[in-house]
Amino acid sequence: MGFWDVKKMGLKESFEKLFVKKQGIGDEDDYLDLGIEEYEDEFKEEEDVRMYIKTAELTGLYDIPDLKKEIYAGNILVLDISLARQDKVVMEKAIKDLKMAAFDVGGDIAGVSDNQVIVTPMGVKIERKKMSGR
Repeated sequence: MGFWDVKKMGLKESFEKLFVKKQGIGDEDDYLDLGIEEYEDEFKEEEDVRMYIKTAELTGLYDIPDLKKEIYAGNILVLDISLARQDKVVMEKAIKDLKMAAFDVGGDIAGVSDNQVIVTPMGVKIERKKMSGR
């Protein structure tokens, strides 16, 4: 048995985990693809998802239009602002734009650490007081 025969066996075993064998047929060419992508799409539709919590980096003003789309779509954004903080003018303008978008949708915006900001849609407010860990 040569090197390539061993490599093929390893690939076959790996693919066996991704495919289901048709009943009564034992040949490796007769495997049935499960179509996982179709299942995942159907599952997402059935969930009735109303909003997502999305993470993103705010690196500059060119990120603002995409972030605002997510806010207007009703999603919660957890933003890493560490790169944008290096330029004070960019940071102030970006936060101002995000505040206006949050205000437009009736949402909220707050810093949760030196490098993180959360923006929420309508119906979700951010508690500014930390909970005690009693």
